[in-house]
Amino acid sequence: MKQTALLLCALWLTSLAIAAQTKQELNDQLFEAARAGDAVRVTALLDKGADVNARFRYGTTALFKAAERGHLEVARVLLARGVDVTVKDSFYGTTAISWALQNDHPEVVRAILVKDSAGVDEVLLVGVRAGTVALVEIALAQGGAKPETLTTALSVAMNDKDKTAIVEMLKKAGALPPPEIDAATLQRYVGKYKEERGTEVILTFKDGKLSATVIGQQTIPLSAVDKVTFKPTAFDGIVLTMNVEGDKTVGFTMKQGANNTVFKRVEETKQP
Repeated sequence: MKQTALLLCALWLTSLAIAAQTKQELNDQLFEAARAGDAVRVTALLDKGADVNARFRYGTTALFKAAERGHLEVARVLLARGVDVTVKDSFYGTTAISWALQNDHPEVVRAILVKDSAGVDEVLLVGVRAGTVALVEIALAQGGAKPETLTTALSVAMNDKDKTAIVEMLKKAGALPPPEIDAATLQRYVGKYKEERGTEVILTFKDGKLSATVIGQQTIPLSAVDKVTFKPTAFDGIVLTMNVEGDKTVGFTMKQGANNTVFKRVEETKQP
């Protein structure tokens, strides 16, 4: 009796191992079919039990490969079968829509946005910064961009004489320009700033605009959020808030994600 039980247990474990192996084989075949752009085979593999959300290298799904290579029909199949568009890869920390944007596949971008509009802000800003009208049209047609994103997009477009068409598109969509800060206020922010590890930033004022330069790197134009808050127009993820005491600027705080770094103003030493 005991031997029979052991045999049954061994057979059960073996069947589980075979099933797991078969599932992994299906998932691997799914990834290769997505890579090849074979929508018919992708459909067949999903019908056989392949996991539409199976993870591959760096935690990507089959949708990442379809987005990277611009395989629209494959992307549509995966989206229809419930692939999770919010998955981020473990290397860059980006989603499938970012891969489609990076590799210039606007129709894949459109398909993903229709499924989930959470990436509309990213699509809009990438389109405006690259001057890609098709992406701007896709984002505006989808709708749902945050008001502050529309303002940032308009600020970027207004700084480039070749983007007048995009400026008009954004205005029609309700984008408002960034607030105008008087020159005297911006002039008070001009100077050199330093954080405790030694990184130095110089703020300059030219042609009515404030810009930041990390020592030894390129100058980055800033867009005003309000009288004391500014963002780089060229990229996202950083906010500068000026620290003012009375009528004196004593520094600024740079927020990047969850990190805050304080830069103190470096007072210039006057020569005797």
